[in-house]
Amino acid sequence: MKEKKTGKPDTLKPALENAQVSGNSSILNVRELLPHIVAILVFVFVNLLFFSPMVLDNKMIQQSDIIQHKGVAKELTDYYEKNGKVTLWTNSLFGGMPTYQMGAKYEGNLLQYLEKVAALGFPHPSQLLLFAFIGFYILLVLMRINPWLAIGGALAYGLGSYNLTLLEAGHTSKLHAIGLLPVVVAGILLLRQGRFLWGAAVTAIGLSLQIYANHLQITYYLFLLLLVYGIVELIFAIRNKDLSSLWKAGGIAVVCALFAVLSNLSNLWSTYEYLPSTIRGPAELSSNKESTGGLDKDYAMSWSYGKMETMTLLIPNFYGGSSNSKLGDGSNLAALLKQYQAPPAQVTSFLNNAPTYWGDQLFTSGPVYVGALVCMLFLLGLLVVRDHWKWWILSASILAILLAWGKNFQWFSDFFFYYFPGYNKFRVVSMILVLIGFTFPFMGFMTVSKILNGEFDKDFLISRLKISVYVAGGLCLLFAIAGPAFFNFQGAGDAQLQKEIIDAVIADRKSLFRSDAIRSLVFILLGAALIWAYVKERVNKNVLIGGIVVLVFVDMFSVGKRYLDSDDFISKNDYSRYFEATQVDQLIQKETSKDYRVFNLGASLTADSRTSYHHKSLGGYSAVKLRRYQDIIENQLTKADSTRNTGFPFNKSVVDMLNAKYLIYKAENRDQVMPNTGALDNAWFVRKVILVNNADDEMAGLNNFNPAEEVLIDKRFEEQVSGFVPVMDSAATIVLKSYEPNKLLYNSSSRNEQLAVFSEIYYQPGWDAYIDGKAANHFRCNYILRGMRLPAGEHTIEFRFEPVSYYTGEKVAMAGSGIILLFLIGLIAKEFIDRKKDVQVS
Repeated sequence: MKEKKTGKPDTLKPALENAQVSGNSSILNVRELLPHIVAILVFVFVNLLFFSPMVLDNKMIQQSDIIQHKGVAKELTDYYEKNGKVTLWTNSLFGGMPTYQMGAKYEGNLLQYLEKVAALGFPHPSQLLLFAFIGFYILLVLMRINPWLAIGGALAYGLGSYNLTLLEAGHTSKLHAIGLLPVVVAGILLLRQGRFLWGAAVTAIGLSLQIYANHLQITYYLFLLLLVYGIVELIFAIRNKDLSSLWKAGGIAVVCALFAVLSNLSNLWSTYEYLPSTIRGPAELSSNKESTGGLDKDYAMSWSYGKMETMTLLIPNFYGGSSNSKLGDGSNLAALLKQYQAPPAQVTSFLNNAPTYWGDQLFTSGPVYVGALVCMLFLLGLLVVRDHWKWWILSASILAILLAWGKNFQWFSDFFFYYFPGYNKFRVVSMILVLIGFTFPFMGFMTVSKILNGEFDKDFLISRLKISVYVAGGLCLLFAIAGPAFFNFQGAGDAQLQKEIIDAVIADRKSLFRSDAIRSLVFILLGAALIWAYVKERVNKNVLIGGIVVLVFVDMFSVGKRYLDSDDFISKNDYSRYFEATQVDQLIQKETSKDYRVFNLGASLTADSRTSYHHKSLGGYSAVKLRRYQDIIENQLTKADSTRNTGFPFNKSVVDMLNAKYLIYKAENRDQVMPNTGALDNAWFVRKVILVNNADDEMAGLNNFNPAEEVLIDKRFEEQVSGFVPVMDSAATIVLKSYEPNKLLYNSSSRNEQLAVFSEIYYQPGWDAYIDGKAANHFRCNYILRGMRLPAGEHTIEFRFEPVSYYTGEKVAMAGSGIILLFLIGLIAKEFIDRKKDVQVS
């Protein structure tokens, strides 16, 4: 049996074709708008099902990443509220670093106001699911899918379990970017079909806002998806000898991408400028092996999806769900705890954080589940669709799965890590499964649309439907019956638990596995029965559409609720208690000096935001911390000071030069504070210059030097101290007179030229130095600090953080986004004028 031929070119059909005008036509046809209005109402309703505690009860989600961000961003938030402008530098974490990727405001992109309209009044982050619903709905409608069916596709995309775990964890920029991905794809597909004006508008707006969402890893994966599309289109264009239309569409797409980049230039330029100095840039110490100019490979591959774990796309609890799952009172673990007569509070806590996940990853907030019915529809599409875009969807899906396996498919991942541009800048390789969250529902709902359009021979369709059910449903049935025979259900962390608890948890894992396999089978059979009934003319298309939409919603919503429900919301008062100042915090805050740091020995140096909320901390939380500061953490702040034999579990000389005036430590299970009398203040003069050959020598030099009198300078800065002869001047002084995170003012006084060291983190480009208002040079010293030659006499020294990349970029962003906005307004005006003419003619 063969698929029916329409005689039209083998492309996805565009929706934006010239409207047919009837006698009762109007510029805005209410009947045409009705399904879109209903769609918006459905999306709002579903959104409220998740976010009613936030919208109606003014509660907050307990999002770990957002809490961390709130802590480290406290200084820049306070600065903005006080001064009404951004600071691009903060000293609240890791001694000091740019705020480009931790809360800097990029206000030049005017298209952001379109998002404010699309949010429909929902507060952040509750609007992000709406963006995902609307984005995928736009794509499907533009591909001429029945709007009522498109509602189901939008729900399938937006309610993917990964999206809900992102909300629960606080990875909001990631979900923001995911929501806008379908809009960009829609624009590209319109361009390929010859709808150049609307295609350009949708592409430019979608990509501009997708970049504005500020999750470059998702944008990178979007470009991988489009690269595969371009390759497939090129192959078929060559076969069909139709390259001219492809070049035209591609050329317009490049122009759209250029304007999207220009409209986000302040962010992209600043980040591009900053990344080489971060842990995502090249290593400077020779001990950091396998430097690729990106992340450490082991670090980047830490969250690799297991090969069999890919089955979670079909069966959500295939590997136990989350590392901190919620088990009910009927679970085996609950029965065991009751048998032990554990206190009720302890039982509740344990059951709400049960270690049911037993997969290959270190830990996880939940599986990537795209829907059992969606998986079956995807398989059906592979078997019945003949359009060549099927090969794009299939190729992109295979690529995403192979890359998500990471270290579990080493040679393939290594090839991309070492040779594919930009790939080694990102971590959590399993994140690329967001593309599966797109390709599966896209293929699935395009397939249902083709069934509704009668594009397949009935016998051919029924035979392929059976194969799809046999494969997808058969796997579910096999695992439901014989799953325990294939797996031992043991997790890497089980060794930390008592044997009785391990046995109970394993029993619960088996139960979760079997019940979800049966659950997925039921949805597959119900969906297949609907399609069979429609093909056999037992039900009409409205029943098929309604049935598919309801099944997809129930499937995805019920799994999504496992990872984001009302228990994840707390009152704002409870939320704010996380940052309540302790007695130690209050004691330290009585310090009268303008600028000092705190070293919290009782907290993780790389995952602590509480200290940063109240003080300028040596620790912090950031995925883009400065590479040199990371080197200091690894080599000086977490290693015993054996050379100088101080007895501290760190190099006290380094802590002193960072002006850490207070040390917080744990004693008797609570915070204690110890003043550090050796802290060297904000700036000081040194008597001896020690030139070193490279970063290795400079790091080694920190192990045995006196920072109060000596300074280590890399030979790269030798010219700046050439001819300098230290002269002892006991009366010389240098003091900090005023402090702002991006502006520091000092007064110095000396009878002779002096060499000053500042307890501030060195970073270029961006920091400019001035002596008495005139530009002056400064250099890096002591591996991470700033140094400067100061002439004799009384002087004012000023440091200002004024990166050209940001301030010039903001102006360009405003111009670029303004052009896109004007283009959209002009296009809408043209559409109204054309429709008005058509109405008048009719």
